[in-house]
Amino acid sequence: MPKTHEPAPGRETYRAASAPWLTGFLAALGLLVLLSGWGHTVPHHVAAVCGGLALAGLGYALYWRPRLEVRTEGVRLVNPARTVSIPWGRIVDVRTRFAVTIATEEHAHSSFALPASGAGSALRAGADAVNRNHPIARPDGSVRVGDLTSTASGAAAHRVRTLWQRKIDTGELDVFATDKDPGPVRSHVVAGPLAAVVVLGAASVLLYTV
Repeated sequence: MPKTHEPAPGRETYRAASAPWLTGFLAALGLLVLLSGWGHTVPHHVAAVCGGLALAGLGYALYWRPRLEVRTEGVRLVNPARTVSIPWGRIVDVRTRFAVTIATEEHAHSSFALPASGAGSALRAGADAVNRNHPIARPDGSVRVGDLTSTASGAAAHRVRTLWQRKIDTGELDVFATDKDPGPVRSHVVAGPLAAVVVLGAASVLLYTV
Protein backbone atom coordinates (compact mmCIF):
# COMPACT_ATOMS: atom_id res chain seq x y z
CA MET A 1 0.00 0.00 0.00
CA PRO A 2 1.45 3.41 -0.93
CA LYS A 3 3.05 5.27 1.92
CA THR A 4 1.80 8.61 3.12
CA HIS A 5 3.77 11.40 4.71
CA GLU A 6 2.50 13.11 7.84
CA PRO A 7 4.22 16.49 8.16
CA ALA A 8 1.95 17.60 10.99
CA PRO A 9 -0.57 16.06 13.42
CA GLY A 10 -4.04 15.74 11.94
CA ARG A 11 -2.72 15.83 8.37
CA GLU A 12 -2.02 13.02 5.92
CA THR A 13 -0.40 13.71 2.57
CA TYR A 14 -0.79 11.68 -0.62
CA ARG A 15 1.33 12.07 -3.75
CA ALA A 16 1.77 10.00 -6.88
CA ALA A 17 4.14 7.07 -6.38
CA SER A 18 6.27 8.41 -9.24
CA ALA A 19 6.58 11.92 -7.75
CA PRO A 20 9.99 11.40 -6.04
CA TRP A 21 11.47 9.78 -9.16
CA LEU A 22 10.23 12.41 -11.61
CA THR A 23 11.24 15.25 -9.29
CA GLY A 24 14.68 13.72 -8.83
CA PHE A 25 15.09 13.17 -12.58
CA LEU A 26 14.35 16.82 -13.43
CA ALA A 27 16.58 18.02 -10.59
CA ALA A 28 19.43 15.84 -11.89
CA LEU A 29 18.80 17.07 -15.44
CA GLY A 30 18.91 20.65 -14.11
CA LEU A 31 22.27 19.95 -12.48
CA LEU A 32 23.56 18.53 -15.76
CA VAL A 33 22.43 21.67 -17.63
CA LEU A 34 24.08 23.87 -14.99
CA LEU A 35 27.41 22.04 -15.28
CA SER A 36 27.34 21.88 -19.08
CA GLY A 37 27.11 25.67 -19.37
CA TRP A 38 29.99 26.34 -16.99
CA GLY A 39 33.41 27.37 -18.30
CA HIS A 40 32.26 29.58 -21.18
CA THR A 41 31.21 33.23 -21.06
CA VAL A 42 29.58 35.00 -18.12
CA PRO A 43 26.16 35.08 -19.87
CA HIS A 44 26.49 31.32 -20.38
CA HIS A 45 27.22 30.87 -16.68
CA VAL A 46 24.06 32.76 -15.77
CA ALA A 47 22.06 30.94 -18.48
CA ALA A 48 23.21 27.59 -17.11
CA VAL A 49 22.17 28.54 -13.58
CA CYS A 50 18.78 29.77 -14.79
CA GLY A 51 18.25 26.65 -16.91
CA GLY A 52 19.21 24.33 -14.08
CA LEU A 53 16.92 26.13 -11.64
CA ALA A 54 14.09 26.10 -14.20
CA LEU A 55 14.26 22.32 -14.58
CA ALA A 56 14.51 21.74 -10.83
CA GLY A 57 11.62 24.16 -10.29
CA LEU A 58 9.58 22.36 -12.92
CA GLY A 59 10.04 19.09 -11.04
CA TYR A 60 8.91 20.75 -7.83
CA ALA A 61 5.93 22.55 -9.39
CA LEU A 62 4.58 19.61 -11.41
CA TYR A 63 5.48 16.57 -9.33
CA TRP A 64 6.51 17.29 -5.74
CA ARG A 65 4.29 20.22 -4.77
CA PRO A 66 0.97 18.73 -6.04
CA ARG A 67 -0.63 16.58 -3.37
CA LEU A 68 -3.86 15.66 -1.61
CA GLU A 69 -4.02 16.41 2.11
CA VAL A 70 -6.53 14.80 4.46
CA ARG A 71 -6.98 17.20 7.35
CA THR A 72 -9.10 17.44 10.47
CA GLU A 73 -11.25 20.13 8.89
CA GLY A 74 -11.52 18.59 5.41
CA VAL A 75 -9.64 17.72 2.24
CA ARG A 76 -7.11 20.03 0.57
CA LEU A 77 -6.09 19.60 -3.06
CA VAL A 78 -2.81 21.25 -4.03
CA ASN A 79 -2.50 21.43 -7.82
CA PRO A 80 0.27 23.17 -9.84
CA ALA A 81 -1.58 26.49 -10.12
CA ARG A 82 -4.51 26.20 -7.73
CA THR A 83 -5.24 25.08 -4.17
CA VAL A 84 -8.73 23.97 -3.11
CA SER A 85 -9.83 23.38 0.50
CA ILE A 86 -13.05 21.38 0.89
CA PRO A 87 -14.77 20.99 4.30
CA TRP A 88 -16.07 17.51 5.12
CA GLY A 89 -19.63 18.80 5.12
CA ARG A 90 -19.34 19.92 1.49
CA ILE A 91 -18.31 16.53 0.12
CA VAL A 92 -21.01 14.56 -1.70
CA ASP A 93 -18.91 12.02 -3.61
CA VAL A 94 -15.35 10.77 -4.16
CA ARG A 95 -14.54 9.57 -7.67
CA THR A 96 -11.49 7.99 -9.29
CA ARG A 97 -12.42 7.53 -12.96
CA PHE A 98 -9.65 9.76 -14.37
CA ALA A 99 -8.14 11.11 -11.14
CA VAL A 100 -9.12 11.37 -7.50
CA THR A 101 -11.99 13.85 -7.66
CA ILE A 102 -13.81 15.36 -4.69
CA ALA A 103 -17.33 16.34 -5.71
CA THR A 104 -19.45 18.96 -3.97
CA GLU A 105 -22.96 20.09 -4.84
CA GLU A 106 -21.56 22.88 -7.02
CA HIS A 107 -18.35 21.54 -8.55
CA ALA A 108 -16.04 18.55 -8.88
CA HIS A 109 -12.40 19.19 -7.95
CA SER A 110 -9.75 16.84 -9.35
CA SER A 111 -6.32 16.13 -7.89
CA PHE A 112 -3.49 16.67 -10.39
CA ALA A 113 -1.20 14.61 -8.16
CA LEU A 114 -3.35 11.47 -8.18
CA PRO A 115 -4.41 10.37 -11.68
CA ALA A 116 -6.09 6.98 -12.02
CA SER A 117 -3.60 4.15 -12.42
CA GLY A 118 -3.24 2.17 -15.62
CA ALA A 119 -4.29 -1.38 -16.41
CA GLY A 120 -0.93 -2.70 -15.24
CA SER A 121 -1.88 -1.87 -11.65
CA ALA A 122 -4.80 -4.29 -11.86
CA LEU A 123 -2.47 -7.10 -12.93
CA ARG A 124 -0.10 -6.39 -10.05
CA ALA A 125 -2.81 -5.96 -7.42
CA GLY A 126 -3.65 -8.74 -4.98
CA ALA A 127 -7.01 -9.68 -3.50
CA ASP A 128 -6.44 -7.41 -0.48
CA ALA A 129 -6.33 -4.35 -2.74
CA VAL A 130 -9.94 -5.17 -3.71
CA ASN A 131 -11.24 -6.47 -0.39
CA ARG A 132 -9.98 -3.48 1.60
CA ASN A 133 -11.88 -1.09 -0.64
CA HIS A 134 -14.71 1.03 0.70
CA PRO A 135 -18.23 -0.23 -0.18
CA ILE A 136 -19.02 3.12 -1.84
CA ALA A 137 -16.32 2.36 -4.40
CA ARG A 138 -17.91 -0.95 -5.47
CA PRO A 139 -21.70 -0.65 -5.32
CA ASP A 140 -22.17 -3.26 -8.07
CA GLY A 141 -19.34 -5.50 -6.93
CA SER A 142 -16.77 -4.18 -9.41
CA VAL A 143 -13.78 -1.99 -8.60
CA ARG A 144 -12.13 0.59 -10.83
CA VAL A 145 -8.37 0.34 -11.25
CA GLY A 146 -8.12 3.81 -9.72
CA ASP A 147 -9.87 2.54 -6.58
CA LEU A 148 -7.44 -0.29 -5.82
CA THR A 149 -5.92 0.46 -2.43
CA SER A 150 -2.53 -0.74 -3.67
CA THR A 151 -2.35 2.39 -5.85
CA ALA A 152 -1.78 5.98 -4.70
CA SER A 153 -5.14 7.16 -6.04
CA GLY A 154 -6.99 4.24 -4.49
CA ALA A 155 -5.32 4.66 -1.09
CA ALA A 156 -6.16 8.37 -1.01
CA ALA A 157 -9.77 7.87 -2.14
CA HIS A 158 -10.24 5.03 0.36
CA ARG A 159 -8.94 7.18 3.21
CA VAL A 160 -11.21 10.11 2.34
CA ARG A 161 -14.26 7.83 2.00
CA THR A 162 -13.50 6.03 5.26
CA LEU A 163 -13.13 9.22 7.32
CA TRP A 164 -16.15 10.82 5.65
CA GLN A 165 -18.29 7.74 6.40
CA ARG A 166 -17.01 7.59 9.98
CA LYS A 167 -18.02 11.20 10.59
CA ILE A 168 -21.50 10.44 9.25
CA ASP A 169 -21.88 7.25 11.34
CA THR A 170 -20.80 8.97 14.57
CA GLY A 171 -23.13 11.93 13.99
CA GLU A 172 -20.26 14.40 13.71
CA LEU A 173 -21.42 15.10 10.18
CA ASP A 174 -25.12 15.33 9.28
CA VAL A 175 -25.48 15.26 5.51
CA PHE A 176 -29.21 15.97 5.75
CA ALA A 177 -28.97 19.03 7.99
CA THR A 178 -30.00 22.27 6.29
CA ASP A 179 -29.49 24.62 9.23
CA LYS A 180 -25.73 24.06 9.57
CA ASP A 181 -23.13 25.73 7.41
CA PRO A 182 -20.02 23.52 7.06
CA GLY A 183 -18.08 26.44 5.65
CA PRO A 184 -17.22 27.45 2.10
CA VAL A 185 -15.03 25.67 -0.39
CA ARG A 186 -11.95 27.86 -0.67
CA SER A 187 -10.03 28.06 -3.94
CA HIS A 188 -6.82 30.03 -4.40
CA VAL A 189 -4.71 30.57 -7.49
CA VAL A 190 -1.03 29.94 -6.74
CA ALA A 191 0.84 30.82 -9.91
CA GLY A 192 4.20 31.60 -8.31
CA PRO A 193 6.04 28.26 -8.84
CA LEU A 194 5.08 27.89 -12.51
CA ALA A 195 5.67 31.59 -13.20
CA ALA A 196 9.17 31.29 -11.75
CA VAL A 197 9.86 28.30 -14.04
CA VAL A 198 8.71 30.28 -17.10
CA VAL A 199 10.81 33.34 -16.18
CA LEU A 200 13.94 31.28 -15.46
CA GLY A 201 13.50 29.24 -18.65
CA ALA A 202 13.04 32.34 -20.78
CA ALA A 203 16.06 34.01 -19.19
CA SER A 204 18.17 30.93 -19.85
CA VAL A 205 17.21 30.83 -23.55
CA LEU A 206 17.86 34.54 -24.01
CA LEU A 207 21.23 34.47 -22.28
CA TYR A 208 22.40 31.45 -24.28
CA THR A 209 21.81 33.42 -27.47
CA VAL A 210 23.92 36.37 -26.33
